[in-house]
Amino acid sequence: MSPDDIRQQIELQVVELIKAKLADGTMTDERSQQLSKIILDILKPGMSFEVLYKEIPKIDDTAPELSAIIVPFLRDYENNITQHATNGVHDLIIQGQYDAAVNLAQKVIDQDVNLMWHGSGKPQ
Repeated sequence: MSPDDIRQQIELQVVELIKAKLADGTMTDERSQQLSKIILDILKPGMSFEVLYKEIPKIDDTAPELSAIIVPFLRDYENNITQHATNGVHDLIIQGQYDAAVNLAQKVIDQDVNLMWHGSGKPQ
């Protein structure tokens, strides 16, 4: 799965949410336009995994109604990237490579790790 695949999934889910809320009258046209603009401003075609995962949490800063859409992607990041890095830090500590462990941990905190998708293919 590529970053563009993830971006498109998020965009599609946002469109579906907007359509449903407009249909049942729980969202105004103005708010739907605001949400669309937020998504288009934050998620750009051609983003790397690193940039994409730094940008996804910004979506619900001004659009809390989109939290339910982005949380599964952030959970997938946590499960598939952060957890692997945590295991790597653990292994480095066991090997006595403390500086390397600290450096790796700091990179994870800074979200400065090279990412490859190992996720489920579809966030839950």
